[in-house]
Amino acid sequence: MAAGRFGGDWVRARVRSATLLRASGLLGATGMALALAVPHPAVALAGFALVGLGFANIVPVLFSAAGQQPGIAPAHGIAAVSSMGYFGMMAGPPMIGFIAEAQSLTAGMGVVIFFAAVVAVFARKALGAPGMAKPVR
Repeated sequence: MAAGRFGGDWVRARVRSATLLRASGLLGATGMALALAVPHPAVALAGFALVGLGFANIVPVLFSAAGQQPGIAPAHGIAAVSSMGYFGMMAGPPMIGFIAEAQSLTAGMGVVIFFAAVVAVFARKALGAPGMAKPVR
């Protein structure tokens, strides 16, 4: 994830935000699916690396978009994105745990695949105004 963040500004300058958000969600979902589907430690490690690489730029893209929404103060937009992120960090692990307890750990971790796919599907809508889909220059 750190490598993805360090290189993220370079990528964001060349790729539309909606495209990057969609690709990030798909890469995260694919990585988690790979880690769960193939029972080999090296494959799982590669899958988790893909998850980190995919998720690395989601928050910076959303913060950037939140700070540029028309009619909303940048501080309020960024606070809203930050609050939703904290909610996810607080609710996600217990949700995974409850599902793992009821079904299996694989099913519980499948929640990550589901929400990564949700990010990919709703990437354009999450960025709000059409102008938010342009690269940052």
